Amino acid sequence: MTRQFALPFAAAGPDGDSEFLVTAANRAAIDRLFDWTRLPFGAAVLIGPTGSGKTVIGRAFAAGSGGDFIDNADGESDEALFHAWNRAQTQGLPVLFAASTPPGEWGIKLPDLLSRLGASLLIEIPPPDEEMTQLLLQKLLARAGLALPDGLAHYAALRTERSYPAIRDLARTIDEMALAMQRPIGQRLVREALVKLAGTDGSPTD
Repeated sequence: MTRQFALPFAAAGPDGDSEFLVTAANRAAIDRLFDWTRLPFGAAVLIGPTGSGKTVIGRAFAAGSGGDFIDNADGESDEALFHAWNRAQTQGLPVLFAASTPPGEWGIKLPDLLSRLGASLLIEIPPPDEEMTQLLLQKLLARAGLALPDGLAHYAALRTERSYPAIRDLARTIDEMALAMQRPIGQRLVREALVKLAGTDGSPTD
């Protein structure tokens, strides 16, 4: 069953107004992270691709726990990361670090910091499943004032790449084509958008 957080949707950016979707694709990760009282050393590292909702999740984590959220942690200095870690230990409040890759790929120079981050709970947002793909397409297009019927959303979800960037690209392409052609979204338009993005004939993949 789909759940929703009353938070800005992950792909919407600061002006988003919808809700953050939770499906079978990311439910386990969300449930583990938001049980912050059981985090080892009161710290967690959240990794996932662009558009997967790390920033929205992190802000909700900080608001709910009273702890810190360090977004784009892979771009922070070793000193800033160490300070955030130590603050979590001294204040007894959790800290969440978010990045696209695990700490071992951040270029950390301080062995003690790398060891501490390595001892933190690592949570990875998995690729979107079929349900997430369908719902995300519908939400992105709804923000553009376009309705994508369930049948067409399902059709597209079966045929597009299962990644957050690919879903956003497909929604953007459908929006642009609908505007340029001045016609409602139908199966032909969706198929043409899939062809334009992936060079396929729009047929289902195995």
